[in-house]
Amino acid sequence: MSMFCQIMDKSESGGCGCKIPSSVLTKILSQTAAANTVSDDRVVLGFESSDDCAVYDAGDKYLLFTTDFFSPIVNDPYVFGQLAASNAVSDIFASGGTPLIANSIMAFDPELVSTEQVTQMILGAQSVMNQFNVSIVGGHTIKNSQPLYGFSIIGEVEKHRLKKNNTARAGDLLVMTRPIGVGILANALKVGVIEQTDISASTLTLITGNNVFGRTLSESPEVSGLTDITGFGLIGHISEMVGLGQLDVDLQTSALAFYDGTESLAVAVTSADSGIFANIKKYAQDVEYLAELSLARKFLLHDPQTNGGLLFTVSAEGFETNRQAWQALCPDLAVIGRLTNGTGKIKVG
Repeated sequence: MSMFCQIMDKSESGGCGCKIPSSVLTKILSQTAAANTVSDDRVVLGFESSDDCAVYDAGDKYLLFTTDFFSPIVNDPYVFGQLAASNAVSDIFASGGTPLIANSIMAFDPELVSTEQVTQMILGAQSVMNQFNVSIVGGHTIKNSQPLYGFSIIGEVEKHRLKKNNTARAGDLLVMTRPIGVGILANALKVGVIEQTDISASTLTLITGNNVFGRTLSESPEVSGLTDITGFGLIGHISEMVGLGQLDVDLQTSALAFYDGTESLAVAVTSADSGIFANIKKYAQDVEYLAELSLARKFLLHDPQTNGGLLFTVSAEGFETNRQAWQALCPDLAVIGRLTNGTGKIKVG
C-alpha cells in the first residue's frame, strides 16, 4: 500500500473556499493600515480598494501585481496545477491586463505527497502558463501538512484598458461568463459523494478554463466594471461591485447557470464550517430576497468559487453592440441582472 496520500486528504477547505472570511480581513486591515506610512503616487490601486490587482504606474503602462494560492479541490494533481495557474492569472485578466512572469508558491509534506504528484502539479500549471507565454521564473517551497499551490503574477495593461471592480453605473447590465457551483462540486468530491469521473468533460473544461476574455472586455469603454468570481461567492463579488453604496442590483436567479448536479448536491455536501456560511453571514445585510429561494440556490449564490468566471457591468447599448462577438468567444455569457440607483442592496428575485 502506498505511503502517499491523495492530495485532497489533507485539504481542510479546498480552493478559494480556504480564504479567511472577508469580515476578518477587513478588521485586520483597518487595524494595520495606519502603520503603512509609505506614500507613493505611482501606486494607483492598493489593498484599500479590494480590487483584483495592485496597480503601479510604470510610465506608458500600468504594472499589475497579484498573488493567489490554495489547497486542492481535486485529487488529480495535474488538474490541481491547472486550477492553481488559471486562478492566479485570472486576476490579471479581470483587470484587463496581460500576465508576464510568475513566481510559484508551494507547500507540501514530502512524507505524504510524492515527487510524482508534485511534478504533475507543476506540469499542469505549466500547461496553462504556456498558453499565455508566461515564464515561471522562480518561487518558494515549504514543508506543510496541507498541500498548497499558487502563484504571484506580474502583468501589464495599457492605461486606457484598466478595469476596476467598483465603477459600475446605474442602468448597466450585470453579466457573468460561466456557471457557478465549483465549491459544491469540490465538497462532493471531498466527502466521496462523487468521483472526478462523474464530472463531465465539458464541466471540467470550464472549471479549469481561463478568463482571457477579460482582455476583450477591456477594449470596450462601455464595460464599466470587471472582476472575477472567487472565494466570496457570486453575492460577495456583486457586493464589491456596488460597494460604494450608491447602486442596487436586481439579480434574476432564473438567469443563473449552475454546474450540472450542483443544485441536487448543495444541501447534502455543505458542512457547518463551509465557506458558504461565512459568506452568508458576511453579506446578509446586503441581500434582500424578493421571492422564495430554495436553500440549495441560496448556498449556490454564496458558494466560494475556485477559478470562477468573470462578472462585469456594461451599458445595455454596449452589450447589444457586442453581443454576437462576445458570445462567439464566450458561449456561456448570461445577463443576470441590472443596476439601479440605490443604497448597495442586492435584490434577489
